[in-house]
Formats: sequence, C-alpha cells, structure tokens
Amino acid sequence: MNAPAWAAFVLAAVASAGDLTAILRHSKRLEFATKPTVMVLLIAAALLIHPASLGERALFVVALVLGLAGDVLLMLPDDYLVAGIGAFLAGHLAYAVGFRFAGFSAVGLIAGVIIVVATAGLFLRSVLSALRASGRAKLQNPVLAYAIVISLMTVSATASGNLVATAGGLLFFFSDVIFAWYRFVKPARWGQPVNIVIYQAGQALLVLSLALGA
Repeated sequence: MNAPAWAAFVLAAVASAGDLTAILRHSKRLEFATKPTVMVLLIAAALLIHPASLGERALFVVALVLGLAGDVLLMLPDDYLVAGIGAFLAGHLAYAVGFRFAGFSAVGLIAGVIIVVATAGLFLRSVLSALRASGRAKLQNPVLAYAIVISLMTVSATASGNLVATAGGLLFFFSDVIFAWYRFVKPARWGQPVNIVIYQAGQALLVLSLALGA
C-alpha cells in the first residue's frame, strides 16, 4: 500500500482518538469536529489505495460517503434518527454489492449466517420490544429493515474470503448491536465509547481490505 494511503489511515486514527476523547469528556463541539473527520480521511484512504478491484473500491467509497452522512445525522436531535438509519442502510447495501467483486468462501458464508442469526435471536426481540414500550413503535420497521440489511452486509463480508473484510464487517455489525442496545433498550455508560471504537475500526478494516483482495 502506498505512503499517502497509510498517511490517511494514520490521520484517521488520530481523529478517532479525538472522537473518543470527545465522547469521554462529553464535548459535543469536539465530537462534531472529529467524528466526520474520521470518515473523510477513510474516504481519502480508499481513493488513494491501490485496490484489488476498482468496482469494489467505487462501491466502498459510496458506502463511506453514506456512512459520513449517517454519522452527522445521528449526532443531531432524534428527529434525524430515521434519516441517519436510512443513510447507513443504503451504505450497507453498497458494501454488500461491492463484496461481490471479491472472492467467495462457502465456509465464510455459513459462519456469517450463523453469527447474524444467533445475534438476532439474542437481541433483536428485546430492541423491538423496548421501542414499543418507550412509545417509539414507529421506529420498529426502520430498525428491522436496518437489521436485515446490516446482516446482509456482514454475511457478504464473511463470504468474501477476505479475512480483513470479515473482521471489518463483524466489528461494524457488533458496533450497531451495541448502539441499538444502549440507544433503545438500556442506557450504558460504556456503550457509546465501545460502539465508536469498534465502529471506526470496522470501517478502517473494510477500507484496508480493498488492497488485500481475497
């Protein structure tokens, strides 16, 4: 991988550390500065990297841009929550299609299906019940649609045969499980810091996977 791409990754890591600091210090101003910056730098890394597939890279850039939009929308008041979910949903579809330019692993496909089905069985019913109980039943369909699409993205990542992409997809998936739990079911002081660390690490690994092929 070339030096400019590595530089973008390093700067993204610095911005991510700033974002974590903002969350721990409850500094909205710092968070608004650092969280989008992480995604801007990952987009730059994806554009600078020498990819195994140009088609996969193009779709990953679309997914990253949509992720940037989702990050900004989710920092705004809850009125923008559905729009943020929609942006990430579209981004996951772009990732899922992008993975079709990569290889294929039947073992990865089976493992991915087992992981997402087991996780849905453990958590999804609780999240939907919490939405009904808190008077936010209108969010059930968007959340359910999102759960289906992120599961598709995750299985597409594990089925690609690319271990870095698999790790990135799984981190992204579980970051959203944590987000849904602390946002809708039960507030947890550790939830947002853990969520942001593994979310941004997952996105970074997905970008890095572009250079590695299957």
